[in-house]
Amino acid sequence: MIKYANNGFLATKLSLINDLGNICKELGVDAYEVADAIGLDDRIGERFLRSGVGWGGSCFPKDVAAIIAAAEETGYEPSLLNATVEVNDRQPERLIDLTADYIDLDGATVAVLGLAFKPGTDDMRNSRAIPVIERLQDRGATVTAYDPVAIENAKEYLDDVDYADSAEAALDGADGAVVVTDWDEFATLDEEFDAMADPVVVDGRRIIERRDGITYEGLTW
Repeated sequence: MIKYANNGFLATKLSLINDLGNICKELGVDAYEVADAIGLDDRIGERFLRSGVGWGGSCFPKDVAAIIAAAEETGYEPSLLNATVEVNDRQPERLIDLTADYIDLDGATVAVLGLAFKPGTDDMRNSRAIPVIERLQDRGATVTAYDPVAIENAKEYLDDVDYADSAEAALDGADGAVVVTDWDEFATLDEEFDAMADPVVVDGRRIIERRDGITYEGLTW
């Protein structure tokens, strides 16, 4: 129970900052500036306050699902934990909706940067890239994806995806790009965006720098 409670708490903190981030986006406020400020309160702390496209991996989804199931078996409805999952499931769709504000996804080629559920691993379990890519495909887009280490594992989870051997190759000729995993190498991308057919970049992890020549949207900022 202690492990479930620990991961349930952290997942809830992430979903709360994502929900607050969505509100900030609607109000035209930078959610990261808000997070930096509230993180100074030692009752909150600065960790797990990076809003974005959501959490994945093996532990958070498994443990949150387990504690929800245990609660429901007793007849108790864990409303907050259910909302935690609901907010997390919503974030990929918001990323796609932002992209669709700029390009017609039906027939478009979209570069997806990042496949692993977090940087530093090739783990695809519950990666946010999976629902992002599936929703893009549902809307008629062709997906070209790149990840520095997770491509082979991604092939076990995703069908009909063109895999590129570099971010530059993924962006070449793309009508738009979405960032799903905050690999450090994406922070250095610059002239690579010039090869896009339509340089629209929707960042789900706040890793890309705004620059002249691209249309840039942050998910919660």
